[in-house]
Amino acid sequence: MQPSSTFVGTTAVVGAIALLGTGVAAAAPVEWQDCTEMLGIEAEYVPAGLECGTVEVPVDYTVPDGAKTGVALTRIKASSGQARSAIFGNPGGPGNYALNFWSPALEGAAPAGLYENHDLVAVQPRGLYGSDPMTCDVAFVGPGTVNPLHDACFGTDPAYMASFTTENAARDTNAVREALGLAEIDYVGVSYGTAIGTDFATLFPEHTGRMVLDSNTNPDWRWSQQAEQGALAQERRINDIFGWIAERDDYYGLGDTPLKVFNSWKWVTDQEVGGPANLTPPPAQTRDLPVELRGSALERPAIDMVNGTAPTRARIEGFARAAALQGLTNNATTGLYESTVGATYSEQAWPMLAHMLKYYNDGGRIARVDYPTAAKIIAAQENRSPVFRTDIEMNAIITCNETASPPNQLGVIAAKADQYTGGNKLTTRAASEANGDDCVGWAPVARTIKPNGDALDQKPLVLHSENDAVTPIAGARRVVETLGGTLVTVGGGDHGTFRSGNAAVDAVVMEFLESGAARPGHVEGKPSPEPLPRWGQAERAAAAQQGLSAPVAGADDWYGTHRDAGAAAAPAPVAAPAVIPAPLPTPQELQRQAEKALQDVAGQVDAAVKSLFVPPAPPQV
Repeated sequence: MQPSSTFVGTTAVVGAIALLGTGVAAAAPVEWQDCTEMLGIEAEYVPAGLECGTVEVPVDYTVPDGAKTGVALTRIKASSGQARSAIFGNPGGPGNYALNFWSPALEGAAPAGLYENHDLVAVQPRGLYGSDPMTCDVAFVGPGTVNPLHDACFGTDPAYMASFTTENAARDTNAVREALGLAEIDYVGVSYGTAIGTDFATLFPEHTGRMVLDSNTNPDWRWSQQAEQGALAQERRINDIFGWIAERDDYYGLGDTPLKVFNSWKWVTDQEVGGPANLTPPPAQTRDLPVELRGSALERPAIDMVNGTAPTRARIEGFARAAALQGLTNNATTGLYESTVGATYSEQAWPMLAHMLKYYNDGGRIARVDYPTAAKIIAAQENRSPVFRTDIEMNAIITCNETASPPNQLGVIAAKADQYTGGNKLTTRAASEANGDDCVGWAPVARTIKPNGDALDQKPLVLHSENDAVTPIAGARRVVETLGGTLVTVGGGDHGTFRSGNAAVDAVVMEFLESGAARPGHVEGKPSPEPLPRWGQAERAAAAQQGLSAPVAGADDWYGTHRDAGAAAAPAPVAAPAVIPAPLPTPQELQRQAEKALQDVAGQVDAAVKSLFVPPAPPQV
């Protein structure tokens, strides 16, 4: 449902809206609803104590008596019954689902005092599920359309489309604060949620309590430059992943240098639908040279030559593959490239990724599709869905509504031409983003608020991983410069640090939320994850007794097993353990787990298309 000049919203206001002396309408009350109905889930999946509601807000805050829309919220009240504060939270995006932000983790302890001492509130930004999403009419997309998303949504409801901004997300947060009768709120924002937080603190400093900003966007980079810098940082982080695997070569056997691991990875990704990724190889090391050159006077010049020519060599190879139309003839569908990019969000995904890579390099079956299906996948990667919904496209809508730099269509064309002729997939994406790819044909309609913390009684706590590849750490430093506050850096490169399993970070945040005390400094990141365990003789024997065997020779050491179509295998002579361990995840399950970390969904294949995977058909002669 979409707002219009007569739209009252799905959350009808109880009672009349009184007008204040200033002429601004008073906040509408919360209309509490059944969570199973509002969230569309079964009662057994509703967290204990969760409350759900909606609040009516103006589409345009400069016209408070004009069109209205509704924003949804969830609240978990303090279990002690004596809340010290209400903490609002947002997970980022733009466009991430927020209503389950405070849902307790299924595993692991919650930060001490969080659920006991605080009411926890999440506000679903307007236009997302539960907060009046809009389906944009494709009838407004014509043959001369430059940007189909823009024209479809603008034609459907231009005022509502123009209202999807970070500033309005902050103002909607304030409207919910008023509806709950709160004079002041605390806040925890992650990623894009930090942008909502900085806007709220700037607009409503008198209502801002203790604010935690985690994995910060850069207020000077809204938004094309933010996307550009993130893409460049992800390539650096991918080299860290290769380094982690190389350090465990005695376990994985994929190479003892990042470059050797890269070559193992490239052998798989070169076969993917749509063509190779063509990333620039990581820097060469001594162990990458022929033995004859190691330790000789030629070692350093040789390394410098290999590294100095790497981008050019990768570019030439990419161009040769593109000229051979490899993008049209590849049909592997491992999802390894997308999973690798997704693993830049969290080190905890690295063992799963290494497991997948080990599987394929050891001869595991590479899933493939027939060529007509491959063509459909390429089309899905390169084109938007024919149906536009704001809760699906919110990232593009907000960033294009706000991006200060006008898009450069020629720059976008040049970047895509570079990619299609074999350029580095991440650096060409960075160039495309820097030139405003999504926003061609879209004039910004909103101002970007410059953060200012002069009026804040309590300056924020700013958290950021040192090697965050999604929001580089320059954003955190800039937030501290503009709002003031305390910067605490976290080791590693995970995106999102609070409530992620790092007890030291949780302790810093809870001390700040409970007492307001914060000290600048550094907190160690979570320990590097350990590889997933191999299967031993006992596990293999137990599997054999169940009629299980490995898909490739020796692979049961790594990936669990699969059930044979024929008769059960004869039991092995080794006695089975009393408790049979569960098989390790299959490579396909590992891929799905890694993909759960993905927020950057560019180039991913829709699950419905994946369901079409069939054994490959030979090309027509």
